[in-house]
Amino acid sequence: MILFSMMLLMLLTIISIAASKTARIEVSIAGNEYLYHHNFYCAEGAVIETIDRMEALPSVDVDVIDWLMHETDEVANDSNLYGYWNDVDREDGDASPEDATVCAEDTEFMTVHHGVLAGSSLDMSRPTKHAYSIYGYSRNRGSVMIKAGYTKAF
Repeated sequence: MILFSMMLLMLLTIISIAASKTARIEVSIAGNEYLYHHNFYCAEGAVIETIDRMEALPSVDVDVIDWLMHETDEVANDSNLYGYWNDVDREDGDASPEDATVCAEDTEFMTVHHGVLAGSSLDMSRPTKHAYSIYGYSRNRGSVMIKAGYTKAF
């Protein structure tokens, strides 16, 4: 009887240790998921903030706005833009990311001007549509970068 009780107690101890480890892993996964969603929504908010700023401008001048740049071969590939956030690949004349107001953490945005939208009219009496890529970037114990397409006529 004592041997059976000791075996049962040992079995319950092993089960409780396994359950404890599983619970700790689940809590870690939930924390990582929270951080990812937080970074995602902050980056999305930065993109929306950029769109609001661009809508308020009568025309968008690439040479005047610091967070706006022309498309170059370096930024044609989205994965190259990660270097722009850390000053690694940024050169003189390139855009510098602007701090967004939507999140208190490291959340920034930047915009790339692709020129006149393909297929739009070049009639001088009508506004010309311009194509942009807007990037929102958030890093808080992880990082998320979001890209959104945008057109503006001026």
